[in-house]
Amino acid sequence: MNGSGELNMQDIYDRKLSIYLIDGQDEDGKDITKTKTFSNVRLDTTDEELSNFRDKYVELASGTHIKTLVADYRMV
Repeated sequence: MNGSGELNMQDIYDRKLSIYLIDGQDEDGKDITKTKTFSNVRLDTTDEELSNFRDKYVELASGTHIKTLVADYRMV
C-alpha cells in the first residue's frame, strides 16, 4: 500500500489466470463447467497479453468460453 492507503502494482506478490468453459450438459440439462487455472503468471503481464493468451487457449480448448478471471494476490 502506498501512503494514502491505496493498493498499487508493487503490492502484488502472486497472480493467477483462470479460464472458464462450458463443456456440454449433464443428463439433467445442466451445464458442465471446466476451469483451467494458470499459477505464477508474470506480475508484469499486461491486460492485453492476458487477453491474447486467453483467446489462443480458448481456440485450442474444447468448450464454450464463459468468463476469465485474473486474481492478484497482495499483502495487506
